[in-house]
Amino acid sequence: MSEGDQNNAEEPIPDGMVRKRRRVRKRRSSSPERSSGKEEANKLFAKAKELLIGMHDEDEDFGPVDVAEQLRRLKRKKEDERPLDDIWGTKKRSTSWLWIILVGVISSVIAVVVGLAMWTSQDENEGDETDFFLGVDEKPEPLEDDGLTWFFDDSVMVLDEAKKTIGMLNQGKDLDEIEKRLRKSDFRSDSTIKFEDWGSSLLTNAWSNFSWSARLVSSSKLTGLKERGYVSLSGKRENGNPFEVFFVQGNENQLVLDWDASIGWSEMSVSQMASELPQDEVFLRCRAGKKPGYDQSFGQDDYSGYVLTGEVSDEFIFAYVNLDRAGGKFIDQNLRLLLNYGSFVSNEPPLQEQKVTLRLRFNSDIGAEGQFEIAEYLNDGWVTP
Repeated sequence: MSEGDQNNAEEPIPDGMVRKRRRVRKRRSSSPERSSGKEEANKLFAKAKELLIGMHDEDEDFGPVDVAEQLRRLKRKKEDERPLDDIWGTKKRSTSWLWIILVGVISSVIAVVVGLAMWTSQDENEGDETDFFLGVDEKPEPLEDDGLTWFFDDSVMVLDEAKKTIGMLNQGKDLDEIEKRLRKSDFRSDSTIKFEDWGSSLLTNAWSNFSWSARLVSSSKLTGLKERGYVSLSGKRENGNPFEVFFVQGNENQLVLDWDASIGWSEMSVSQMASELPQDEVFLRCRAGKKPGYDQSFGQDDYSGYVLTGEVSDEFIFAYVNLDRAGGKFIDQNLRLLLNYGSFVSNEPPLQEQKVTLRLRFNSDIGAEGQFEIAEYLNDGWVTP
């Protein structure tokens, strides 16, 4: 304590005050043990650094290094046997990615070339597309009215005229005027017009699901490759049953109802054929279907079988196509196309009860008791060209 402090200590302290004293600590001298510990830590750090550098030197896949490390490696006395790229720190790159890219590019080029080739072939064969679906080798000769041009030129007027004809038949009056609106038929002497054949009145309003569709029908090659456009009208009758009637263009460019096709007229019904077993060929409008179990072998010949139904589903007969006689495979091909049976284009199941027009007869030489034989395929649907 200094003299000033001693003098101040001797002086009396006023009331309410406290005397404070400041103490000064001496600096501690560093011990030898602490200095040696610091040196040991520095040595450990240096060794760890050397170990890391050594690990980097031995790692062949180590990435890019800094300039100082590259200079240190160049100063080595021992010549390194590794490739130069590895010494300078570049990674190894596999060539597998290069092969993958090359294969992808080549595949893309091949796909483009094949696509262009198919596109070109489709353009060249565009006119033969109808022949494929019809199952014929030649294109049918076009009509003077060019198929359905007469309908699409004025479809509103055509549909109005069709509704007028339907209305006249619903009323069942003035038969002479109605006959002028019917298509001429080679079977008119056998197929006389009877209003009872028309059935319950046809509804043509929106609530009866009334609709129309324009179609083309073509006969087979054996029957002359004829073609005709027609309009199908469908909906419901007053009794709730569905209907479908057909209109075509007449000889005088007049819209006419195909009476025979609309009522499904045939020389004999399916039930009559089943009971009478006609030996002569019969003109038949029916519905056809096929399943794998229908095919049979009678004697030395193979037959393709079909089920033919009439107006009601419980009226049916089995009929066969002789695949070993002339024209048999052609008939079977047309029926298969109609039913989409055995098609490689679509995975959809075969169609059933499709309308078709055939010539049929009972052949007593097929099997032990005889079978119905399909003698001719006229056309798909009930409208004849």
